[in-house]
Amino acid sequence: MDWQTLTRFRKETRMKTQVFKLLALSTIIALLSSCGIGGSSDTDEPAESHGQRVSEGRISVVIPKQWAKNPDFKPTLTGFTGSWANSLEEPTDIVRMSSDHEKGPTAEATMGYFETNAQFRSTYGREFKLGESKDLEIENATEAKLSTWTTNEKTGRTLRGAWVFVSTDGDSAVAGVEIMALELSDEDINAIIDSIQFDPTK
Repeated sequence: MDWQTLTRFRKETRMKTQVFKLLALSTIIALLSSCGIGGSSDTDEPAESHGQRVSEGRISVVIPKQWAKNPDFKPTLTGFTGSWANSLEEPTDIVRMSSDHEKGPTAEATMGYFETNAQFRSTYGREFKLGESKDLEIENATEAKLSTWTTNEKTGRTLRGAWVFVSTDGDSAVAGVEIMALELSDEDINAIIDSIQFDPTK
């Protein structure tokens, strides 16, 4: 085999090898993408596709699909009328809601009632501490308030909580959501808060 023939043979071999590598890489990427690994995870799927939307009158949220409503829940003194949890026997994460707390004519007034009682009347334990407080933008609401907090549950573990209260002008009924979590991540809690919907016509 002369030198030119040998050189041409080597070039052809390298080209075939590169083609095979590209084909193999394309196959791997396709397999990973079909398994949900690699590629973009951004989707336009609604939150309900990853959970279930539950409602209490005029307010609703999306919670994990495996959660269930407590059929024996009795309304609390603070006004919550419905409760959902990750377990009915030994819950570690709970969402409670009310369509009307009857604690104030606005979301801000109702939040003030809850914060004052928790801090000075120990309604959420002596270790209760307020965290972040801010306004939210929720469709159909004139006013929406968020406050986060922590306290200790009976075994000493830190319980993370959040309140969201929502109101609209011309209606003194204030709807609310309470989240209490031992195991939910910050991302999970924020997802529940972000999923809140308010329909004052109900």
